Amino acid sequence: MDTLQSERVLPSPLLGGIYRARRPTGPIVGLVVVVACLLVGQSVVALVLFPLFGVSPDVLVGASMGLVDQLALMLSFLGATGLLALWIWGKERRPFGSVGFFPAPRVGIHLLLGAVVAVVLLSVPVVVNILSGQLDASAFRTAQAGAAVVALVGFIAQASTEEIITRGYLMQVTYRKWGLTAAIVFQAVVFTVLHGVNTNVSAIGLLNILLIALVLAFWALAEGGLWGVCAFHVVWNWCQGNVYGIEVSGMDIQTTMLDISGAPGSADLLTGGRFGIEGSLLTTAVLALAAALAVIAYRRKLTAMRAR
Repeated sequence: MDTLQSERVLPSPLLGGIYRARRPTGPIVGLVVVVACLLVGQSVVALVLFPLFGVSPDVLVGASMGLVDQLALMLSFLGATGLLALWIWGKERRPFGSVGFFPAPRVGIHLLLGAVVAVVLLSVPVVVNILSGQLDASAFRTAQAGAAVVALVGFIAQASTEEIITRGYLMQVTYRKWGLTAAIVFQAVVFTVLHGVNTNVSAIGLLNILLIALVLAFWALAEGGLWGVCAFHVVWNWCQGNVYGIEVSGMDIQTTMLDISGAPGSADLLTGGRFGIEGSLLTTAVLALAAALAVIAYRRKLTAMRAR
């Protein structure tokens, strides 16, 4: 199937990238490639960055992280992206950008929308918990603001890598063989399982991770690319850890603009406990609504595409 033909029948331009491959990969091999890139690529870069930055391997098992620790850990994800890029270029013989970074005249709008939506969706459960006395918030830490902004660089590497791997690569290779529904489910399950090894993970936390995967899958399909979901994921993680001072999927980040933590006697079901706000039932409600809206947005975009 040539590129032009595939784009006429595809349910989203995002999925067309795989049809630019001369030697496309299937979903099972694709999963093996993804796991190998994460294990090997991230480990190789970590072996360089950890000694260079003087970082202890304890950060891999839930130890508190200062700015240098956080940057070293987050930047190690670039190794996974690099290996996947080599596979896409060397084996599949297609441009790396075809994974979902297509030229678009409104890239800035997609990035801004992703960032704003992330702040809004995250702030709802945080603010509700603060107003109800479940969470306590400290005064703004002016001295740490600059360092917290620098930490954004690390989350750009980490969150974008996860989007490239799941909403980009896995959705594409799975769609080509098994169809759209399987592609959405497959990437969501893999994304959730990858987070299942995080420190202090909970059942509600895993449910919310699954919901995030569904929200971002339908968002990426509606947009036709990864710009918006990358911005969402980056800002979602950064605001949790470096702005609000809340654990990010169990990661204890110390460089924060605020210090928001559970009040005495607070309920983990509402605050998320040691996993962070991603383990809260309030976040579940917010993400369930966001998932419904993402599905509606995608269906409207699909209807518009078919009407052309």
